Amino acid sequence: MSLSSILTGGLSKIMDSGGALVDRFVHTADEKATFKLEMEALLQKAGSELEETMRTELQTKERIMVAELTQGDLYTKRARPTLVYFGMLIIMINYAIAPILASMMDIHLPSLDLPEEFWWAWGGTVGTWSVGRSMERRGVKNNLMTIINGKSPSLID
Repeated sequence: MSLSSILTGGLSKIMDSGGALVDRFVHTADEKATFKLEMEALLQKAGSELEETMRTELQTKERIMVAELTQGDLYTKRARPTLVYFGMLIIMINYAIAPILASMMDIHLPSLDLPEEFWWAWGGTVGTWSVGRSMERRGVKNNLMTIINGKSPSLID
C-alpha cells in the first residue's frame, strides 16, 4: 500500500464527513458544489504537502546513511564512540572474563564491583551519544547535535 493511497483514503473519509456537514449548513446546490470543490482542493493540497514532507524526511535519512557509509576514515565510521566500546570492554573483563578465568584456575577473587562513578559517567555518555545519534538519523540538525555527535552538520547537507 503506497503512501498516496493511504492519504487518498483518509482524504476521501474527510470529504464524506465534510460533505455531510455542508449539507447541514449550505442549502443551495450551487453553493454546495462550490464548497465541496474548494474543500477537496484544500485537502488535496494538504495531502500533497504532507507527502512532500515525508519524502524530504526520507531523503534526509538516506543522505545521512550514505554520508556515513562513504566517509573515508574507517575508525570514525566503525568506532567513533571509543568510550562506549572501552566501557563495554571493562564491563566484560570485570564481570565475565575475570570470573571465568578465576573459576577455571580455582582462584578466589574479591568482589569485582565497578565504582558507582564509572556507571554514572559511562551510562551518561552512552545515553547522550545514543540519543544524539537517534535524533541525527531522524534528520534533526542543530548545534546540540553537532556537540553530541562531534561532527559538522555539513556532512549531511
